[in-house]
Amino acid sequence: MAPIKSNTQEDLRKRICQFRNLHLNKPPKFTVQHFLDEGVPRSTIYRVLRRVADNRGPLRNKGSGRIAKKMNKKRINQLKAVFNHKHGVSQRQAAGRFRCSQSYICETLKNKTGIQCYKKKKIPSRSCEQQARIKSSCRFLYRNFRNFDWLLDDESYFTLSHSTISGNGFFYSSDVSLTPSNVKYSKMAKFEKKILVSLIISPKGVSKPMFWESGFAINTERYLKFLRTRLLPFINEHYKDDDYMFWPDLAGAHYAGEVIDFLESENIKYVPKVRNPPNVPEARPIEDFWAILKSLVYEGNWQATSIPQLKCRIEYCLKKMDPEVAKRYARETSVRLGRIAFNDVIEKQ
Repeated sequence: MAPIKSNTQEDLRKRICQFRNLHLNKPPKFTVQHFLDEGVPRSTIYRVLRRVADNRGPLRNKGSGRIAKKMNKKRINQLKAVFNHKHGVSQRQAAGRFRCSQSYICETLKNKTGIQCYKKKKIPSRSCEQQARIKSSCRFLYRNFRNFDWLLDDESYFTLSHSTISGNGFFYSSDVSLTPSNVKYSKMAKFEKKILVSLIISPKGVSKPMFWESGFAINTERYLKFLRTRLLPFINEHYKDDDYMFWPDLAGAHYAGEVIDFLESENIKYVPKVRNPPNVPEARPIEDFWAILKSLVYEGNWQATSIPQLKCRIEYCLKKMDPEVAKRYARETSVRLGRIAFNDVIEKQ
């Protein structure tokens, strides 16, 4: 017979009491066997039968439970005051203060206070002037272009190793002395080779990437090459109806005179520099796209031995990635702008 589970201990006590009272003409073993077949522990059955014999009934008297000595209500409130909305607090030090174990502090926080531990998010350091400009600029972009498709371009560095992915910095072992050296150690050159990758994402997909060798920063000449060979073909292929808005970040090369002349000569709609919110990566979903791409490139602790191999790997991962990922991120742009425009930048949320 499959065990029948009660919703609460009180429900179980009621059922055992009712069953016993209905079968008083039979020995207690009959009741015991019945509930053993349901999977109820023997000690629980006998404990309830003693309640029947003493005419105490199935309901527990208020205050009859074990007295909380380590963490009564007052001490739980004190513990909440120590941890709630705080950082840099040690559970081990709190255990010494409350004269209990660190594991008991952890269990109490989890089960009796509703307090959880969260990882801090890294955000840019912004001045008051930047914060004010961010909100007004995001409001302008949201109100005027929220129904447009956003074309977001950006650059990001990729190294030969996995050193930029924090999750790859751990290994597991039952005996460190027996762990192979290539697992225990990460080799890092003082100046590790890397490449700079530039691309565009939009609700229509991802452009072809452009690669720049290590040591080559984006200047006006290289950015113009990117716009001619990546942005312009992408717009011609997907946006013949001009229902888009190109949003570069505020890097110096992105608003150089030659770049502006090119954008205007090709009738490319772009965010003016004075309306571009500064230092606000949380409004640009392409930052999240880079994180997804890097996790794929360095998946399984993968490392490149050369720049050409790294290029091939990035191109392969871009093809392997679900195309809906980039499209979904790009569609979030207006939502993010609106959230900042009508609430506030992240520091005040």
